[in-house]
Amino acid sequence: MFEKLIDSFEKLCLQIIIEILLVPVTIFKLFQKPSRCYDFSVHEMEKDETERFQDYLSPIKLSVYTSVIISVLLMDYSGEQNFVSKIKGLSMMEKALFIFLINNFTAVVFSVILLWYKKEKVNTITFRTLLFSFIYTTVYTSTPFFILIISAMFLGQTVDVQTYLSNLEKLETYGIRDYIFFVVFLLFAIIGIIGLFKLLKALHYILKENFRYHPYIVWIFTLLFFCIQLYYARGFV
Repeated sequence: MFEKLIDSFEKLCLQIIIEILLVPVTIFKLFQKPSRCYDFSVHEMEKDETERFQDYLSPIKLSVYTSVIISVLLMDYSGEQNFVSKIKGLSMMEKALFIFLINNFTAVVFSVILLWYKKEKVNTITFRTLLFSFIYTTVYTSTPFFILIISAMFLGQTVDVQTYLSNLEKLETYGIRDYIFFVVFLLFAIIGIIGLFKLLKALHYILKENFRYHPYIVWIFTLLFFCIQLYYARGFV
């Protein structure tokens, strides 16, 4: 009994380590080629369930590692008072589940819209493919914040821009941590701008593959989806 418990714990730890290592691999692949948001989902849905997502993280797990965990940390670390933090009586797991549903709300809505257009049912591979594809696109808005918040926590800095600038004005000399965080902040801005272009390309590719209309119409819906997702992502990581 005890040996089985140890074996189960060993497998769990190994699985978590592997998944953590796959986070940067998956993010790099998606940033490298935005069309992979859809192509990965299509390719994996063609496999048996036990064989899926062996070389990179599934969109659900990627969202948990780069979005949900960081959102929970942001609420507690930065002291931001959003509507989630004002809800009392929620455990950490309940917060994480609630934030996951909120963060991926646009992915669900976009998937349902295309599902309605394709006249498919919800309990189909088509819906899962679309949902996974749109969840993957959230990596372009969550990754910059992922880097910024993790770096701020390790360097003992604040993630509040106004507070950070106010503290810089008061300092007479800058330490090594201040310079490192300044570099991280520049990296955050650069990756954020790149992420916007990648998000636009990924959304256009998904719609182009599933929305059989004139290219101009596809681009109009792409810009609409892009603006909605960008606006919605402002309050969440």
